[in-house]
Amino acid sequence: MKAFALAVLVAIGGSVAAAYILAAEQKLAYEQYSTSGARVGDAGHNLVGADWKRS
Repeated sequence: MKAFALAVLVAIGGSVAAAYILAAEQKLAYEQYSTSGARVGDAGHNLVGADWKRS
């Protein structure tokens, strides 16, 4: 019984420690996947080269 109680305590302690470590290392998606080469403005014309107009 002592071995089982010790295993439960170790499992709980390990999971709490992992939660703190992962929470400290976590970044938001816009911080993690940001890039300086992304174009976010208006391209100015249709990127496929044709004028698409509704009739």
